[in-house]
Order: sequence, then structure tokens, then C-alpha cells
Amino acid sequence: MAYEVRHATSEDGEDLIELWHGFTDHLSEYDDRYQHKDEADSRWLSYFENQLVDSKYGTVVVAEEEGTGDLVGVLEARVMGDHPIFRLEDHGYINGHYVRESHRGEGVGRALLEKADDWFSGPPHEVDFYRIDVIDGDEEAAALYDDLGFEPVEHVYEKSAGSR
Repeated sequence: MAYEVRHATSEDGEDLIELWHGFTDHLSEYDDRYQHKDEADSRWLSYFENQLVDSKYGTVVVAEEEGTGDLVGVLEARVMGDHPIFRLEDHGYINGHYVRESHRGEGVGRALLEKADDWFSGPPHEVDFYRIDVIDGDEEAAALYDDLGFEPVEHVYEKSAGSR
């Protein structure tokens, strides 16, 4: 399959909603709290249009299938500021990295990450590193990131309040 990897524009907003649903459905397979709320579509679209399109600190990268114009993959890249206490300087963060199941194994996910890497490492961002979260149990995603040279740096633990 041939596809173009590019930065999303405001015209992609409605098509991105469908990919975002795929991502939230995937996450909710591991934790049902990741199901989106009823009003989430309009809130996400507003966030996308007002804070990510043509933003200095964020972008959405998409993979578009050539010939059909269908969006088959997506990720959000953001620059995070210096940490007020730790020696964590400006760094990147990837959210919502998702590829349609029918297009997995074709290099789409890797191509999205490469485009994000170029965006993070080039001017004006030039961050030294970027991070991505993997939900517990998603071994396929963890294997991809391991294969691409990502290294785990934190484990997040959770406990229900009031349970002893």
C-alpha cells in the first residue's frame, strides 16, 4: 500500500474523529475508563482546530492512503516545557498513535513516528528526547516501541482510593 505521511490540516478534522474513535476503542479494550464521553467528539475537534493545527507546540501527523484519500493512521505530537523542579528540559510527547487494524504491519506506524521525530528534532523545537505512553497489556505497541529504540523510563501504578 502506498501512503503519504503529512501534517494534518483543519480540513482533516472530521475524518480524524473516526481514527480517534479507533484509538479510544483500542484503549478501552484494556481499561473501559478510556471509552469516550458522548460530547467528546466536539471537544476533541475544538482542541484539534484551536490548539494543534498550525501550532508551534503541537501537531497531528496523519498517514493518507494514496488513491483513496482515506486516513489510515494518526498521532499527536506536543512539545512539553521545562520541568519546574527536575532537570527535564523541553521534550516531546506523543499521544494517540494509532493505525487502522487493516493497515498494521505495513510500516504506517513507523512512518508516523519518523515524521514526528523530524518535527521534534528540527527547528524551532530541537528537543533532545520524546516520550510515548503504552497502556498496560498492549504488548504489540510495547514491542513496536522497543524495536524502534524507545526505552522504558517510568511505570505508572494505580490503586483505588479507600482500598487498603
